[in-house]
Amino acid sequence: MSDTQPDAVVVGGGLVGKAAALALAQSGLQVRLCGVRDAAPAPAAGFAQRIYAFNAASRALLQRLRVWDQVPGARLQPVAAMRIAGDGAALRFDAAAQGVEALAWIAESDAVERALDLALRFERGVTPQPQRVTAARRAAGAWTLELDDGGRLGCALLLGADGRASRVRGWAGIGQRSRPYAQTAVVANFACDGDHGATAYQAFVADGVIALLPLPQRQVSLVWSAPDALAAELRRDPAQLTQRVQQALPELGAQHLGGLRAVGEVGGWPLLQQRAHSLVGDGAALLGDAGHVVHPMAGHGLNLGLQDVQALAAVLAARGAQSCADARLLRRYARARAEQVLALELATDGLHRLYAPAWLAPVRALGLSAADHLPSVKRWLAGYASGLGVLS
Repeated sequence: MSDTQPDAVVVGGGLVGKAAALALAQSGLQVRLCGVRDAAPAPAAGFAQRIYAFNAASRALLQRLRVWDQVPGARLQPVAAMRIAGDGAALRFDAAAQGVEALAWIAESDAVERALDLALRFERGVTPQPQRVTAARRAAGAWTLELDDGGRLGCALLLGADGRASRVRGWAGIGQRSRPYAQTAVVANFACDGDHGATAYQAFVADGVIALLPLPQRQVSLVWSAPDALAAELRRDPAQLTQRVQQALPELGAQHLGGLRAVGEVGGWPLLQQRAHSLVGDGAALLGDAGHVVHPMAGHGLNLGLQDVQALAAVLAARGAQSCADARLLRRYARARAEQVLALELATDGLHRLYAPAWLAPVRALGLSAADHLPSVKRWLAGYASGLGVLS
């Protein structure tokens, strides 16, 4: 471990934290990444549980970091089409019609993290360490951090990529507002008899929102945002979960998938809407879930975090002689992220509220059907979801 005091310390060794450390080092900073852990190895069969849909902006960032091309192609699934259904109507997106290579790319978190781990080993500007930060204090324009092995570390800029329960957020004195959805995201993988055709499916049903994301090898990844009581029941009984998903295929428009067989374990996490009062504090900035958590129905939580990384790295790369902890720079980062974060928060929360009352079904069906027949609206929605142009 280097004894040199870094410019910045990233707290949080997950995907967003690793990407942030790598991006800032490539922007010319000396970075310490605390609490890092190696990604899990690829499972002997099938795919891991944590599956994400990476949009075009996230893919472009990981390509610039020289990470994306190190993810094995056999563990990547481009999304060629998407079908969103509810109340008997459907909205369809097609990559070819939108003139893009893919609507998104499905990948395991661990597969991308393994590629990040490899890149970090060769990046001289980053010092990864397993020690976690247990306390932090800012005085005279600098941070003093205490580590869980008894050591101390100083830096100018403290970055929180430590998730929804962020300790950096508290150390920086940044408040938050949080509202639980009384839902749990139930996740599982299934093998299918039929071909998914590289199509992602999502349906608003009586018991929440069901999404099936395509995986290689004729498999799909389920994310079911279900009421807490139902989610607990489904997690206890994987056979019932498989049966319920099988029964939902017609509503998803995916009955051609045929028989489903569970592959691996069933997981879940509680859903909430959460947002920090600010993405920045005195000499500190928040990234990813530390700053904002949205409903997963749009699949953009991780993408928001990676675009945080992109925005912060761009601001710091153009800092000139300014300190990386300069308040003006950090405010510039916060402004760069304000519009997209707010827009997706309002969109996901608005859809959650819209699909709650049954009496709105005719209105919802009319809106979904109308949008499906308006190419310009579909182009705008697909373009915004890609993340491209949001930060320009």
